[in-house]
Amino acid sequence: MTAGRDVDALYEQRVRDKARQVRNDVRLADADISIVRTSPICGSSLALDTRCDGDRVIALGYRARACTLGMASTAIVVDAARGATFSEISAVGRQLKDLLDGTEVRFPEAWQELDMFVAARAFRSRHGSIMLPFDILDEAARRLAARG
Repeated sequence: MTAGRDVDALYEQRVRDKARQVRNDVRLADADISIVRTSPICGSSLALDTRCDGDRVIALGYRARACTLGMASTAIVVDAARGATFSEISAVGRQLKDLLDGTEVRFPEAWQELDMFVAARAFRSRHGSIMLPFDILDEAARRLAARG
């Protein structure tokens, strides 16, 4: 592929459509934990509010100030994480990292839209933004576990 085609594939229509789903902030006033993270490479920022029942995510709120890829990733997580455990979400995050690193993976059904990020493999500077919601939920799990 040429550089122009690589960029076109990276920002294909379904990525842009997915990103639009989180353009307006939806925060949770009664979150169990709220975490803000910024990707040091690209500056994308994401706040996730998490409400859980034990180790299961029951609701997510967000404020995304990220690139299109980070927003698309956030939208997928917001859709698919409800009802999942933190360990299930973390396992999917590891799969996504493997995909970005060049490994072929098969995502669980609820997470299959993550395959759209295969085109991001060549754009390492975007990996941090794509991984933001998974990194935040891993940190949320650690903090909640530390609370007991």
